[in-house]
Amino acid sequence: MKKKIIVGLDFDGVVAYSPLRLLRLPVAVIKRNVLGIRETHFWIPKSSLEKRLWSLAFSTSVFPARGTELLAQLVDDGTVEAHLVTARFSFMQDELDRWLDRQGMRQVFTSITVNKKNEQPHRFKERIIKANRFDYFVEDNLDIVQYLASRTKTNIFWIYNLLDHFIPYPNKFPYLKKALQELAG
Repeated sequence: MKKKIIVGLDFDGVVAYSPLRLLRLPVAVIKRNVLGIRETHFWIPKSSLEKRLWSLAFSTSVFPARGTELLAQLVDDGTVEAHLVTARFSFMQDELDRWLDRQGMRQVFTSITVNKKNEQPHRFKERIIKANRFDYFVEDNLDIVQYLASRTKTNIFWIYNLLDHFIPYPNKFPYLKKALQELAG
C-alpha cells in the first residue's frame, strides 16, 4: 500500500479562489522598488476599521478553487491527508468557519489551523509546516513560497496568477487541480 501523502494547503487563493491574488505582483513591486522593503513582511490590521477593511478585502474568496473536488476525492480514497493552514488573522475565524460549512469542505481536512496569534504569515506557516512535517505545502503568495522553500524540507508548490506566470519556479501550477495531479502522481 502506498504511503498517504500529507499535504498542507493555504486557504485564500489555493482552496478558495481569490481575485485579489492578481494584486500580489504590483504590491511586491511597490514594496521593493518604491518603499525599499526587501525582507518578507506583512501588514497586520490592528484597529476596528483596519480589521473591517481587511475582512472586506478577503471576503472576495467566495468560490471553491478549481481542484477542490479532486482534493475531496484524494482524501476519500486515502491518497492524501489534507491540512488547512491559513494565515488569516484571528478576527477572520468566524468567516472562515462559515465558508467551510457553506461549501461542505470542513470534513475534507484532518486539521484546520488559523493564525490565532496574528503572527507574520510566512513565519506562522513555517512553524506549522515544520511541526506537522508535511510532504507538500500548496501556497499562492510567491513571497511566502520563496521564504518557505528556503527554510523547510517540505516540497512547496506555488499556485501562480496571471501576472506572475512568467516568474521561474520549479513547482508552479495555474490552479489547485494541477498541483494535486502532480503530487498524487
